[in-house]
Amino acid sequence: MMKEINYIYSLMLSLLLSSCETVVELDLPAHEPQLVLNAVINPDSLFTVDVSASRSPFSNEPFQQLTDAKVQVHQAGQVLFDLQHMGNGIYKSDTKPQALQHYELQVSAPGFPSASATSYIPAAPVITHVEAEKALYDPNWGIQTILSFKLDDVAEQESFYYIEAYTPDTSFLNNQPYNRYVSFRFTAPIEREFRMENRHFFSDRLFNGRQLPLTLNLENNPEKTTYVQVVHITKEYYEYVRTLDRQAGRDDFGNFPTQVTNNIQNGFGLFAGYNAVTLAVKP
Repeated sequence: MMKEINYIYSLMLSLLLSSCETVVELDLPAHEPQLVLNAVINPDSLFTVDVSASRSPFSNEPFQQLTDAKVQVHQAGQVLFDLQHMGNGIYKSDTKPQALQHYELQVSAPGFPSASATSYIPAAPVITHVEAEKALYDPNWGIQTILSFKLDDVAEQESFYYIEAYTPDTSFLNNQPYNRYVSFRFTAPIEREFRMENRHFFSDRLFNGRQLPLTLNLENNPEKTTYVQVVHITKEYYEYVRTLDRQAGRDDFGNFPTQVTNNIQNGFGLFAGYNAVTLAVKP
């Protein structure tokens, strides 16, 4: 009798669930391609812009790199220079942007609405009181280097930073030299807000206008030189990576998907700037 009751219950549950299933057909509008511009500028590199076309979120086709775009950099309403196509949708100038200068990027291409964006290169971070020493042997972390320094923040101004570290190395596969990322831990109080790959991002909201002491435990042999980059970035750069990190699956469970920040008018992508100071660390 119990088996019959369980069978009837299972059958009723199955019918109930199947009756709740509703098929909704959506008539989605056709995708209208727009320009996708990606340019992160700094005073040590030539002005470079990647230009491509957006695609439907339901498409599996590769992104189309545009080779016939007109890419210009403006400043104070005047054309500074045109960028030349170097291949595969990459446009470059023979000019390096300058720190503390604001730029407007204007791009047009046949069949697309023109797109534009503005950004600037922040001042180089001010680093003082740099000290490095060998750490005591730790059975969990091995031999490490301790780096300490102070970061001077500008008062009454939102500032955003990231820190990364690397060391010159040689590949085991092809014996070619490359820069190997070096992991590190913050041991002085700091709120690291998020991380993307080996870059640790934070803002000055807790120390605006003050001097921030930082101590890093670098997971690299003290006999080797570790290069630590302290990078001052624009807010657009910070917001772009922050939302990209959240979209990658690190949102809290139950939250709606995060839309990646976009500062391109009539298009998609990122136009941002940064300025870096590199510390060569060897106790």
